[in-house]
Order: sequence, then structure tokens, then C-alpha cells
Amino acid sequence: MMHDRDIVPTPYLYAGNLFMGGETSLAREIRFSGLIPCLNILSPIHEGDPPPVIAIYPGSFDPITFGHLDIIERGSRLFERVIVVVLCNPVKSPLFTVSQRLEQIRFSTAHLNNIEVDSFDGLAVTYARLRNAQVLLRGLRVLSDFERELQMAHTNKTLSDQIETIFLSTSTEYGFLSSSLVKEIARFNGPVDHLVPKHVALDIHQCYAKTQLAAAPTSTDLQTTPDLLPTEPRLENLREQGV
Repeated sequence: MMHDRDIVPTPYLYAGNLFMGGETSLAREIRFSGLIPCLNILSPIHEGDPPPVIAIYPGSFDPITFGHLDIIERGSRLFERVIVVVLCNPVKSPLFTVSQRLEQIRFSTAHLNNIEVDSFDGLAVTYARLRNAQVLLRGLRVLSDFERELQMAHTNKTLSDQIETIFLSTSTEYGFLSSSLVKEIARFNGPVDHLVPKHVALDIHQCYAKTQLAAAPTSTDLQTTPDLLPTEPRLENLREQGV
């Protein structure tokens, strides 16, 4: 008689998450629990199975940040393929063109072999259907993100009940980070190389400068370079002014 301990663990996809278990442990428990997998997938991953789950990660990515890359890298470990889609948002006035953003993302994700980068002018759900994707991948930073994203997920469900939205909470170190914040800092010539990849930081500063200038100071320079720190005469002037 075969016991649970005799069964080799098999990977299962359930509700967008990867589990390890044998038929007598995980699969039987879920099958008799009355729960329905959100992706309608409950089978061992073997050769000859249906096509793998494709996830779409949509956004404006103007510019792409380390927070975005955190979601992309983690998504690449969860799904066979992740397609990063730059969506055209007529409400926003982008800093970079679509082609520039595509180039920035491709360069930033070159180390990931299951990432595709594309653009689309339309709804994310429409693009997901065109690419036979089953999942919309979204990142959550704070509670306000969840309220907005949950409303969007419910809306997308009315447009296509075959596509599921899966949320990934942003890593703690990127919980504050947004593209808007990066642009606000760079607009006043502040360092952003600790918030975005270096090639993106250079593009941002060049875009705001509009002329060929020396590289903007980095966060390390601000801490270590005396010339960038307030000098004593300036402090004396402040005291004289009663500040």
C-alpha cells in the first residue's frame, strides 16, 4: 500500500501560487475542499500539459524604477513568461516616449530570459486576450494602492472573466518609490541613481537638462564630497540674516 511519504512531491499551480505535493496530499485536499482554483489549473506540471501561464505586467513605466524591477524579477520566478507592457495613457504627459521606455526596460531586464517587453495603445485586458495571457500582474505598495487596484481588478473581471489579477506586495525597501517621486527629485537636479538603474538616471537628468551637462551628483557624492556641502561662509551669511 502506498503512503504519502512514498509519493514524490509534484509541483502544482493553485490560485496563482506554486505548491509542492503529491496527489494524496495537496491535490486531494484541494479537490474535496470545494474551492475552485482562480486560474482553473489544478494539475501536475508535466510535459504535454496545456501551455504555461503567461502574466502581463502593464504600466506606464515613466520611468522604470527599482520597484518595478522588483515586481518583474519576482514575477519571472512565478510564471513561465512575463510580458512587460508599456501602455499609452492619454491622461498623463510622459517624460519619455514609448520607444525610449521600451529601450530602458529591455536594457534593465536583459538578465532575465523569460521577460518580453512590448507596448500597446488600449486596455490591458484587451492586450492580455490578444496574447492569450491568463494573469494581470500588479504591485502593491500601500493601502491606497490596494483600494485602487482592487477596483480595477473588479472592472477587468467584468471585461474578461478568463483573466485573473494577481497582486505582489512590493519589497519593503521600495514601498515609498514611484515614478512621479523620481521625476520630482530629478527636476531639481537631485540624485536618483539609487532609485532607478544608472542608464535610466542618466536619461532622466539629460532630459531635464536639455543640454549636454556633466553627470549629476550621486547619493554617494552628496555624502562624501566637501564641495557639494554647505560651506562655513554660507552658514555665517545665514546667521547674519537671522535665519
